[in-house]
Amino acid sequence: MLHSSRPKRPAESSGRDSRAWLLLALALTLLTRLWFVLSMHNQPFSALGPHYVDSYYYHRWAIEILSGDFWGSDVFFLRPLYPYLLALVYAVFGQQVLPVQLVQAALATASCFLLYDTTRSIFGGRPALFASIGFALTGILVIYTGALLYVEVTIFLSLLFLRLILAAGRRVLLWVAAGVSFGLLVISRPELLVVLPLTVLWLWRRQPAVPAPSEAPRRSPQAPRTGLAAMTVAALLVVAAVPLRNYIVSRDPVLFTAHSGINFYYGNNPAADGTWQPTAELELGPGFSHAQLKRVSRTIDGRQVSWSEASKYWFGRGLRFISTQPLSWLKLVGRKLLLFLSNFEVPNGYYPETARAGSLAPRLAFVSFGLALALGILGMVWAWPRRVQALPAYLFIAAYFVSSLLFYVLSRLRAPVLPFLLMFAGFGLAELVSALRRRRRARAAVGLVAAAAVFVASLLIPVKRRDYSAQAWTQLGNIYLSQRQVGPAVDALRRALAIRPSSYPARYSLVLALAGSGRNEAAAAEFEQLAKVAGSSSEARALVSLASARLAIAYRDFPRAAALYRSALAANPDDAETHYMLGLVFVSMDSLVQAREELSRTIALDPGHDAAGTALKAVASRLPR
Repeated sequence: MLHSSRPKRPAESSGRDSRAWLLLALALTLLTRLWFVLSMHNQPFSALGPHYVDSYYYHRWAIEILSGDFWGSDVFFLRPLYPYLLALVYAVFGQQVLPVQLVQAALATASCFLLYDTTRSIFGGRPALFASIGFALTGILVIYTGALLYVEVTIFLSLLFLRLILAAGRRVLLWVAAGVSFGLLVISRPELLVVLPLTVLWLWRRQPAVPAPSEAPRRSPQAPRTGLAAMTVAALLVVAAVPLRNYIVSRDPVLFTAHSGINFYYGNNPAADGTWQPTAELELGPGFSHAQLKRVSRTIDGRQVSWSEASKYWFGRGLRFISTQPLSWLKLVGRKLLLFLSNFEVPNGYYPETARAGSLAPRLAFVSFGLALALGILGMVWAWPRRVQALPAYLFIAAYFVSSLLFYVLSRLRAPVLPFLLMFAGFGLAELVSALRRRRRARAAVGLVAAAAVFVASLLIPVKRRDYSAQAWTQLGNIYLSQRQVGPAVDALRRALAIRPSSYPARYSLVLALAGSGRNEAAAAEFEQLAKVAGSSSEARALVSLASARLAIAYRDFPRAAALYRSALAANPDDAETHYMLGLVFVSMDSLVQAREELSRTIALDPGHDAAGTALKAVASRLPR
C-alpha cells in the first residue's frame, strides 16, 4: 500500500512557524542576557559597592532583612519591593550578584513571552513576533538585566498585569491575580497608581452588562464586573500594605516612601536640567550616599522633622518652583521631553558606555530606544482605529512618559516603556511589510519616511554626551581603585580626562591612584592640574583639599594630612569617607584612641563601610582592654 503524507493546512503550518519564531525570540532573550551577565562576572559592572548608589542601598537593605530585621524600624526610604525580592534570592543562593542576574535573565525571558502573548492578543501573530524579537535585541534592556535595580521587575509586572486583564474573562481568580500584580507594580513605581482607575473604566465599558443569549443559561451576567471589583480590591489591598507598615513601625503617615518628596524636588527646582543633579538645598559635598541624603533632607530650618513633614516640605518646594516660575518650569519640561525622546541613554549609577565596552552582547543587541520609538510612534498612529482594544498599552506609555517628566529623565526611568513601544513597533513593522507586499507604495513610503524622520531626530537631540562619557570612565576608574587594581584605574581615569580635561572628579581620583601606588611626582603634577580646573566650585575646592591631604600621606606628613582632613570635616561633618581616612592617618601616627573614634564615626555614618569595620577591629585589638 502506498502511503501519502497528509498535506499541511495553511493555518497549521503558520502555527508551527509562529511557535518556531517565538522559541527563537525566547532563546535570543535568554542567551543574550546570559552572555552579558557571564561576560561581566567579576568585572566592575557586577561589583557590589557604593559606586552603584541605589543598587548598593538595596543590597545592604536585603542583608538587613536576612539578618532578622524583616519589618525595619523606620519609614521606607526607597521603594521596598526589590530589596525584599533580593533578600529572597540571597536566602536561596547566597549574597552574590551573579544569581540575581541569572534570575533576572529568566525574568526577562518570561517578560518576552508575555510581550509576545499580549501583542498577539491585541494585534495578531506577526506584530507579536516582531515585538518579541525586538525585545530580545534591545541593548539597554540587556544591560539592565545585569543591574541590581527594579527595572526588570517593573517590566515583568507591567506586562503580567496587562496580559491577565486581557485573558481573565469570567475567571475571578485571574482578576485577583491581575490586582495583586498591579499592586506590586505600584509599590515599584507608585506614580502608576493613576493607571488603575483608567483601566477599570475601560474594562467596565468594554464588558457587556448582559451576556450573549448562548451564554445566558450557563454564566452569570455579573461575572465580568465582579472580576473588576475583585481586581480593584486586591490591588488596593496590596498597595495599602506599604502605608500601613510605615505607620505601624514609625507612627508616621507616609503614603509610599520618604524619598518621594525629595525626588520630586530634584526633578523640579531652579537648578534642574532634566537629569539627576545635586541642589544647593540638598548639598552633600563630595560623593553621594543615601545615609547623607537622609540626614540632610530631614533637617528643616535647623531641626530634624518627621519623614512625612520632610516629604511634604520638599514636595512643596517643588510645587512652589512650578507656580512661581512657570516659564522656567515649562522650559524644563521641554528639556525633559527631548531627553525622553533622545536615542541617548542618560545614565544614573550604571553607565551603558562602559557596559558595552566590557561585553559584546549589548553591542550586538542593536535595537535602540530611538529605533523602538520611531517604529512605535508609527505603530501608535496606524493602530489608532484599534485604540479601544489597545487602550491599556497606550495608557502604560502615557503613564511612564508623564512620570518621567514629573521627576527626571534617566535611562532606567524610561526603560519600562520600551516593551509597550515595541508592541506598537511590531504592529507598525508588520503594517509596513504588508503595505510593501500589497504594493501600497504610498502608505509604505509615508511610513518609512515618518519613522526615519523620528529616528534621525532622536539622534540629533543635544545631550551632554562628553560629560556622561567622562563620568562613565571616572566611575570605572574609581571601582578599579576600590579593588586595588591601580593600573586599570589609571587607564580608565586618563581616558575620562582625554574626553573631558576639566573633569575635576576624574583628576582627583587620578591623584589618589597615583599617590596610592607610590608615584608621588606624577600625583603632585596631577594635583597642580586639579587646582587649576577647580575654579570657584565648592565641591571642586573640597576635592582639592582632600587631594592635598592624600598627597601629604604619600609624603608621610601625617600631621598635615590630619589637619587637612579635620578642616574638610568642619565643612562637611557627615562625610564618612573623610572620617575613615582621618582614622587611618591616626593609625599611622599611632594615635589609636583617636583612630578608634574616627573609625567608629565612619561606621555610624555608613554601617556598610566594610573597610572601616576591618580597620576598627585591628585598632581595637591593639588597645588595652
